[in-house]
Amino acid sequence: KMADDTPTPAPAATPEAMTTSLVERLHFFFSNANLRQDKWMRTEMKENGCITLDQLLKFQTIKSISTDKQLLVKAAGELKEEITYDAEKEELRRVVPFDWETMGDGSHLSLCCKNVPLTEEEKSEGEKAFYGAKHEYAVTRDELKALFEPFGKVGIVKLRFGRKEGKAYPLGMAIIEFENEEGMAKASAELLPKEGEAKEIEIKGNKLTFETVKPMKCFQKGAKRARDDKKDDKDKQEKEEEEEIKFEPVKVEMVKGCVIALTGLSDETCDRESIREAVSDILKVTKDIKTSGLYVDYTRGATSGNLRLTESKPEEMKELVAKMNDGTILIANAKVGSAKMLEGEEEVAYWKGFEEFLNNRKRADL
Repeated sequence: KMADDTPTPAPAATPEAMTTSLVERLHFFFSNANLRQDKWMRTEMKENGCITLDQLLKFQTIKSISTDKQLLVKAAGELKEEITYDAEKEELRRVVPFDWETMGDGSHLSLCCKNVPLTEEEKSEGEKAFYGAKHEYAVTRDELKALFEPFGKVGIVKLRFGRKEGKAYPLGMAIIEFENEEGMAKASAELLPKEGEAKEIEIKGNKLTFETVKPMKCFQKGAKRARDDKKDDKDKQEKEEEEEIKFEPVKVEMVKGCVIALTGLSDETCDRESIREAVSDILKVTKDIKTSGLYVDYTRGATSGNLRLTESKPEEMKELVAKMNDGTILIANAKVGSAKMLEGEEEVAYWKGFEEFLNNRKRADL
């Protein structure tokens, strides 16, 4: 399964809107920008020359829009300059096959953007932040993409993470790759001018800084392009590249009786801090993220979320559920729609979804 690098879009309401969304998804998946960082799809197309409709319909951000093959075919028909469709075999392939030699590594189209905003807790905790507990950027890829689209169409935005003691943490840095040289040239002229003052760009109170991106080792001047060397699969540089993009899936062990599902949350006032504030005392956990053993699985603006403890506390959890349902405990000064402890298939589905989320995030950061 390939690296699905962008947030899942909301399902579109009409066939026309769904087709438009699928056109955008197909354009991205078959783009140079995606294929440079997506080893699974690159290998599949190198070995078979195509991607099948069945394979595409397994991609989260495609199946979340529609599972109708005909809509996918219709979307492909609007990208005739980029991809072709074989109706008999139900296969899609690029008009111009991807090739490292001619497409390059993307560094010539990319800017490194620094001082990208982090969450307040991330700023204070830095590298030692607890993995999975509000360990994130304060901006999305889509927000950064919109910020740079005035310069030219953006192919991909990659948020960068570091790793310490086996735990990932955000570096406050993003790579912005444009689809063509015109966009890169315009951005460079304004953000990295040879003369005069650079244009200032801010997002959520942070002034961004910029620098060019160095080519990968096998693309630097005078270096052998190991990825295109068909005669020597054991070339040292190719081993470096394979090691660089190797993906090892995250395995999550299910712990029963540790998850509470919440619905009917306020999409305007609710946030993770207000949820943690409301439930910590009754669950008998601290309000410190790193030591509480409580993970608040919630995205601001959503109306549902989950609470997950590192170990089950059945009595405390039952009491919390009861008091939330009768309105004794409020979140952000509002009664929740419902609260319940997950059991059986619902509980298994939650843990599978959590594992999939962690792996999708890990793939996106390769």
